[in-house]
Amino acid sequence: MEEYLQIHKRAFVFDAHCDTVLSILDGRGSLKNGIKNGHIDIEKLKTGGIKAQVFSVFVRPEWYANPVLHTLKAISVLKKEFEENRDEIELANSYKDILRINREGKISALLSIEGGEAIAGEIDLLGIYRELGVTSMILTWNNRNQIADGAGERRSKGGLSDFGYEVVKQMERLGMVVDLSHISPEGFWDVISIVEKPVIVSHSIPRRMRDIPRNLDDEQIKAIAEKDGVIGAGFYFSSYKGVQARLEDVLDEIEYFVKIGGVDHVGIGSDFDGIDVPIIGLEDASKMPEITKGLIKRGFKESEILKILGENFLRVFKEVQEQGGV
Repeated sequence: MEEYLQIHKRAFVFDAHCDTVLSILDGRGSLKNGIKNGHIDIEKLKTGGIKAQVFSVFVRPEWYANPVLHTLKAISVLKKEFEENRDEIELANSYKDILRINREGKISALLSIEGGEAIAGEIDLLGIYRELGVTSMILTWNNRNQIADGAGERRSKGGLSDFGYEVVKQMERLGMVVDLSHISPEGFWDVISIVEKPVIVSHSIPRRMRDIPRNLDDEQIKAIAEKDGVIGAGFYFSSYKGVQARLEDVLDEIEYFVKIGGVDHVGIGSDFDGIDVPIIGLEDASKMPEITKGLIKRGFKESEILKILGENFLRVFKEVQEQGGV
């Protein structure tokens, strides 16, 4: 077996973001039988050596009239998928679950919500979602909600609301990881100023590489590192400037995050099944070993590669959940 495959097999590969549930909801397939034009299914996860996959429930704008119902339905659909494939994948509700599931030779599935619209202004819903197995929440998408402005709301320059402050504090009490993907820059800094635990940005790209508000500038990268958090290098390059990205672009991105934030604060957040045009060389989850191969070629040590592939995200989930009493 080649060196990069040996290292990849030893790694705890943790992908912090995918939108696969939307494809399932749209009737395009399943985790067991595959998804039409999909990036993730059971076989692809196994081939790619992924040991923990975060499945995010994106609160689509068309759900806003009744976000709780739609979010619960999506969670139910995912749980049914996990139950039907329980010999190969299992929902992890805690860091201890992740380790146990891995020991049993199965893939750990984690639940995330993308968009605080899902709580519909009711903070008590956070506890209900946590009981259902939701371990992290992205506070906003690109739109403004009751928590904060999203990255697409640039005229108001609004940050975290009073309600948003209470949401962040309650998430920390519940042991839910705060995810700052998509939030406005003002909201980002408001959250950074109040959190007591590590936070993540599950899927993003350096602003230096793709200059749009949802991506991170150097000061934001440093701030995540100072909070001992982690940034997931995302694969969503293709919609910007009409250029299809390649594996080398992702490796450039990882190197840049490491340069600015340090190797202890970088991970992988593919955004699979949420990207419209696949990365050349990283067409789906089965290609994840190519990242390991590329990092070796660029001179990264095995210990550094293991951190990037998953150890960093595992640390954050462990710290937030244990401090939150999970």
